[in-house]
Amino acid sequence: MLRIGLVLPMMPQDGGLPGDIPGLARWAEGVGVTSLWATDHLLWHSPVFECLTAVTLAAAATERCRVGTCVLQLPLRRTAAVARAASTIQHVSGGRFVLGVGAGIHEGEFEAVGVPYEDRGAQLDAGIRELRALWSGTGTDERYGHQRITAPPIWIGGASRRAARRVAALGDGWMPLFVSPEGLAARFADLDAMLRANGRRPEDVERAVVLWTRVTESVQEEREAASWLGRFYGLPEAVVARHLIVGPPERCLERMAKFARAGAKEILVIPAADDPSSTLAALFAALRTARPEARLHA
Repeated sequence: MLRIGLVLPMMPQDGGLPGDIPGLARWAEGVGVTSLWATDHLLWHSPVFECLTAVTLAAAATERCRVGTCVLQLPLRRTAAVARAASTIQHVSGGRFVLGVGAGIHEGEFEAVGVPYEDRGAQLDAGIRELRALWSGTGTDERYGHQRITAPPIWIGGASRRAARRVAALGDGWMPLFVSPEGLAARFADLDAMLRANGRRPEDVERAVVLWTRVTESVQEEREAASWLGRFYGLPEAVVARHLIVGPPERCLERMAKFARAGAKEILVIPAADDPSSTLAALFAALRTARPEARLHA
């Protein structure tokens, strides 16, 4: 059966803040979701929850789901503070936390907090190395010594070739966004070659894909989903619509199965709606009765 994770609604477009994250997390785990994720923005054009706080709430409300960030913009944060927070979440969640990190793509957000945008890739690489040094104790001032830190795995966002190189050199997992099934298969093949070149095994890196999704039987709602996603990014509908999985649940599952066959071990669903419950409920109801090819266990 498809493994499906949920990216939590961190920034509803109705102008309000997200609802009951612990309640949603408990409900989603009961439905069958295998992981829960929080996106990260320090600044946004609408109210937004803080990423690591939301992950902590989700971890405290659940027992089995993996929880993680999808993805935390590490160049916008002080690395030592992220290392401490991440290791704490990993410990209190019983080892269920994944620190997903990325460089970020919104230039204005960097300008607003005084971080050079053009250096963000190099800052991300340096930050990942610093995280591992801090968790191992080798990056700690000798006055403080090794602090018995519980280190989570690091997954990396982005779908570019540069992101693949970063994963091959520094990552424990990859979670690309805005990619087709064919493009995903090609990227994973490139990653395998890069891993072998770095003396690593392809099976040592976990693979997921992030998919914007709206499950609906209504043609009108299909159009509304594309409009919702366009408003979210501030882009024309035509630009974002090709990256949206939308329609009846069986059609959505068939498209998701293509990503699984391309190598994704988990589908991370971002519902293209303020309330994810109807999309999730419909997906899992259909998944229980889907044809074998749509039930593919990635």
